[in-house]
Amino acid sequence: MMVNERLHVGIIQTSLQADAAWIDDKSGNWQRCVRMSEIEERRAKREIRHFLASLRGLDRMPDIILFPELSVPLGFEPMLRRAAEKLESIIVAGLDYRIETGESVPTVSNEAIVIVPRRLRGQQIARHTEVRRVGKTYPAPAEKLKLQSITGGGVAFLPHPTVWVFESPDLGKFAVAICYDFMDLDRIVMYRNKIQTLLILAYNRDTTSFDHLAEALSRMLFCNVVICNCGQFGGSLAVSPYREPFRRLIYRHAGQGLSNAQVVQLPLKILASHQQRLLHEDLKSLPPGFDEVVQHSEKIIGV
Repeated sequence: MMVNERLHVGIIQTSLQADAAWIDDKSGNWQRCVRMSEIEERRAKREIRHFLASLRGLDRMPDIILFPELSVPLGFEPMLRRAAEKLESIIVAGLDYRIETGESVPTVSNEAIVIVPRRLRGQQIARHTEVRRVGKTYPAPAEKLKLQSITGGGVAFLPHPTVWVFESPDLGKFAVAICYDFMDLDRIVMYRNKIQTLLILAYNRDTTSFDHLAEALSRMLFCNVVICNCGQFGGSLAVSPYREPFRRLIYRHAGQGLSNAQVVQLPLKILASHQQRLLHEDLKSLPPGFDEVVQHSEKIIGV
């Protein structure tokens, strides 16, 4: 695979506040509880426009632009599509809850949108802009509890168990997952030796745990790991499996209530080559069993 030397990722950390965006309507109108409030929606749109405009002034556009989980109002999708086409960058953005129709009980899903424009950095790659949706499989415990506690009987969560991997001749193979799915053990196994970059869209309070998990998975999956978290909690992060410890942390934005946009450069070509056993001295060694299936015997001992 002849990929680019580096992958440029724009991490846009918006400052959406859950308490202001999703308010429990005591009248029993559950739909108002899972749709972003008008005030917070206007603020979110203004913030997104601001950060996208700031990227236009850069000498080098990012290959991929990330927005956090649940950060984009549903009606803003056409604007994001136009932005992807204008910037000639892939946009991966977490959308507000989508109300599922045809269900016997009130049900919502949590999804991200992946917009691939027909041109990337001046090169036409397709006849039309393509849009794909990546669904969340597991709601976080607090998310599930909040949905269930909505006045009027609660709201169910519709899981999307599909695991997506995107492949580009220039940008390598990358996967997109939403927040709590980052901890899905089955998903981690599926990613083994399949990707060079793992992109996580999050609305996560426990940023320290995600920091540790990103470092561990970067080593175990041997890939770049990028977390785009909400600025209300901070914690956006990018790590790569370099040999020298001081090089592994590419980016971290810590601190609560801080919106921010940053473009980071991640290793790509040497990482893809390393995965194919064309080893590079700047990177850590591959984990055991990375590219082969090892049969283990199992013994269970009662105590």
